[in-house]
Amino acid sequence: MRVMMASHGYPPTLSGVTRVVQKVSQGLAARGHEIMVVTASERGEPYVDEDAGVQLVRVHARSNPFWPEGPIPYVSQNDLEELVADFNPDVLHIHDAAFLGLQCTRMGRRFELPVVASCYYVPHFLTVYVGGGIADDMVESAGWAYSVWLLNRCDRVVFATEAHRQLFLNQGLKVPTSLISNGIDTKRYHHNGQRDLELESRYHLPQGRRLLFVSRLARDKLIDVLIEAMPHVLERYPDAHLLLVGKGPDRERLEELVAEHTLQEAVHFVGFVPEEDLPTLYRAVDVFVMASTCEVQSLPTLQALATGIPVVAADAVALPEIVHDGVDGYLVPPHDVPAFADAVCRILSNPDLARQMGRAGCDIAQQHADERTIDLYERMLVEACSQPYKETFHPHLFGRGQE
Repeated sequence: MRVMMASHGYPPTLSGVTRVVQKVSQGLAARGHEIMVVTASERGEPYVDEDAGVQLVRVHARSNPFWPEGPIPYVSQNDLEELVADFNPDVLHIHDAAFLGLQCTRMGRRFELPVVASCYYVPHFLTVYVGGGIADDMVESAGWAYSVWLLNRCDRVVFATEAHRQLFLNQGLKVPTSLISNGIDTKRYHHNGQRDLELESRYHLPQGRRLLFVSRLARDKLIDVLIEAMPHVLERYPDAHLLLVGKGPDRERLEELVAEHTLQEAVHFVGFVPEEDLPTLYRAVDVFVMASTCEVQSLPTLQALATGIPVVAADAVALPEIVHDGVDGYLVPPHDVPAFADAVCRILSNPDLARQMGRAGCDIAQQHADERTIDLYERMLVEACSQPYKETFHPHLFGRGQE
């Protein structure tokens, strides 16, 4: 099977999506399939590379005003046609909801190829960056209209969680869908009961109770909620510390917020931590926290659960599918600062409960093992290749997908 994938980014550009694209493409290549990924060049200029059997075509890229480290890919329609003609794929698999994804749906019709899309976002995400006040509803509505229109041009759409799929079905998605977890390496993250004091020293982790956040430092992650919850936590646990792991465009603003609340001794910007150090870092903390209301699965949250760490998360979108309130952590109302602090303190106050939640989290995380993710993607893509081509695009099909 020959699969051409299209993604806005690929490592060394790091995000949840780029990691999933790398994992799935490498996993399929290891099973003998020919995989090409068309993606943005982190250098800006195009070049060709190879990654563990995956052919990488890095195309021209332009700066991204909302995410400087994630450039926007740009390739002409003629150049993309040449790539498709030369590689002669059996299926196109898009991991991009913007222009590159749109171009690939055109290629699907042009070459009569099946097109599969993996969806990783909700249009509410857009309002964090380009909305504002009364414009939020307009921006989100436009985002839904475009997103559903684009995905209805595909033959199948993959979602990582049922909550995410239902959001799109309710907005008018008509094409067949599949549920496939983004997956994690559960063996690497499983807690072996040992802490690495050398690593803790190397990252200058403070002594005391530790709360952990891992992801991009970006506005859509609502890290403000976590910072503003810290004064409430410190009232009960003066030795508590919030560790913010990751990098991103919102760091300067968050540092100003920390200074405004005089939390420099309690909130720590750990910076980027390479993948090989993350399992040990998770084992060094007491609670994992995630306040985002845009998570369509949240790999860092799954990693925390696989490590045996209880989680406090916003009761929003797909987080309730992996964080079961009172079982492996607590769910709290979105944006509710006191509720976040209270949930954290309930876990810190009861070590037996924390261990019980950790064990439950490990069991839940096992359902998302990488091996299962690759199995399901392989089966779905092989099935897509075997289906006779059919035109799925209707020029009048827009927004809610009504005929």
